[in-house]
Amino acid sequence: MTLIIGVRCGDGIVLGADGSATLGTMGAPTARQQSVKKLKVIRDKLVFGLSGPIGLSQLLCACVEEAHDKGHLQHRVEHVAEHLRGTFWKLIEPEMKNAVVAQPVVGEQAAASSAICSTILALPVQGRAELLQFNHQASPEIATEELPFVAIGSGQMLADPFLAFIRRVVWCMRPPTVQDGILAAVWTLRHAIETNPGGIAEPMIIVVLSKEKDAKGRDDFVARELAPQALEEHREAVKDAEDQLANWRGKMALKKEGEAPPPPPK
Repeated sequence: MTLIIGVRCGDGIVLGADGSATLGTMGAPTARQQSVKKLKVIRDKLVFGLSGPIGLSQLLCACVEEAHDKGHLQHRVEHVAEHLRGTFWKLIEPEMKNAVVAQPVVGEQAAASSAICSTILALPVQGRAELLQFNHQASPEIATEELPFVAIGSGQMLADPFLAFIRRVVWCMRPPTVQDGILAAVWTLRHAIETNPGGIAEPMIIVVLSKEKDAKGRDDFVARELAPQALEEHREAVKDAEDQLANWRGKMALKKEGEAPPPPPK
């Protein structure tokens, strides 16, 4: 069970993931292991996340590293997406074919468990931070201003409507900033962790890809994981937002009764 979120911001990319991994055999879960990092920072500039079998994740991540080192990720984002699609499919296709052969013996669920995956990748392309998603067939989708967020994993059904709510109410349909994206990722993960019946759990991880000054004073993209202290500040911001909604409900009830509303919080 997994939830990985990506938000395309005006000044960078924000990714968030829960920290629970499920072990299993023959398609059946056997144990849940926590404190698992589902987002990997590559060469301090790329962020890779995958929902699916760990073995396939390791192979696809190695493909991204190789593509970066060979310079295949420096072209237009559409060309980058097409290159990774072909590279990913070379690894996914054999697993798909093996699943078809194994299905009559081990069953559909067990056969599919080692072949189905989806991927999120954040990277700088020609001076701009880009967010890409690859589905189970390695078909790419590039995040845009019109659709600036993506979610993959079993928690996607919870995350997508909640992120759409945040975009409409909090972002007011405008491109979010990195700070907006962090708040959205933390809030959505918290919502999914508290409402999902099982499998999505703490600890959450947030990684930001944005421009920072290097040693020579030049702006360059850097991927960094938020420290626990910084993450706690955003948890407090989420709590404050929820408290404001609760206070608003109380004010509406008092207004209906004709009473004066309480003073605003400090």
